[in-house]
Amino acid sequence: MQSIVSEIQRYNYIQIYLTEEELEKQETKKLIEKYKKQKYKIGIFVTGKENYPEVLKKIVTKQVELSDNVC
Repeated sequence: MQSIVSEIQRYNYIQIYLTEEELEKQETKKLIEKYKKQKYKIGIFVTGKENYPEVLKKIVTKQVELSDNVC
């Protein structure tokens, strides 16, 4: 599981990248509830085990591209 926390215009966001198996774990559910109670906007991205590293690489690459294009 990987997570990215950010603050944009006074809103707190968290993006969580994980597999279906990780999503079912109790510790993951507790983490999500913790952020919900703290009023975070939550994005959960679920992928299969075999594509997990590839999906993360694409997401991180896109985020870097977007941040480079921000004025």
